[in-house]
Amino acid sequence: MSTSARPIDTERLSRARNRLAETFGITTLREHQELAGQNLILGISTMYDVPTGGGKTLAFYYPLFYYWEPGNEDPSCQKVVLVISPLTALMDSQAEELLNRGIPAVALHSRSNNSFDELFESRIKPRVIFLSPEKALSSEFHEKVLKNFVFKDSCIAVVIDEAHCIIEWGPDFREHYDDLGKLRARLPSSIPVLVASATMPNDVRLSIQYKLGLGRDCAHVAVSNAKPNVALSVCIMQHPQNTYADLMFLFLPDLRDATNFPQTLIYHQ
Repeated sequence: MSTSARPIDTERLSRARNRLAETFGITTLREHQELAGQNLILGISTMYDVPTGGGKTLAFYYPLFYYWEPGNEDPSCQKVVLVISPLTALMDSQAEELLNRGIPAVALHSRSNNSFDELFESRIKPRVIFLSPEKALSSEFHEKVLKNFVFKDSCIAVVIDEAHCIIEWGPDFREHYDDLGKLRARLPSSIPVLVASATMPNDVRLSIQYKLGLGRDCAHVAVSNAKPNVALSVCIMQHPQNTYADLMFLFLPDLRDATNFPQTLIYHQ
């Protein structure tokens, strides 16, 4: 497990938690966001397995809010989070959302007009950098960013979002996903990695850990995908399709009006 001696300042942590909640319009952080975010602050690389809609991205920015103070030019506040993401549209929308919330961010991919040089030239430098796997493994990124002492001193966490793509896409669709272990090898060992996905069963998680060189004892924060309010049934049709008689089982005896009808998706073959 990747760890470093980074003691947590409880007062600063409380401010980060409150600012993060206020910035994103929520009352409080969820337990999994606290655990994953604080692991990054502590320097602990973590597998982060949370269903879609669970709010994973707030954990991405937790360490940034721990250090970053808008307007404070002290180097100790000028921290950066690097997020590796598979989809250009997703990166653009996430960067735009952060900008709208007052968080400097930039998306760098094959279709963007931004360059690596701009990361260090602009007066208000981005605090969150979204990057495609292809850009992250490019020789230009290696030379202009990873070797830059400003970046090395500023980067506090690397997030690999939609990490199941390492296994599902890497071998034969987007080979750069298969090679993301090389990126981790090029990073200072003190920078923790958060590996996030909503589709990471145990075998996939262990394969990702192996490919990234994280080890089997890597920290694991997970929320169950179980949906107790969802059921699936398969029925053989007994009546002509145009009579809809096979759907009568949906109309329960205590069904009084349409507002009590359960949400239902029907597929027929």
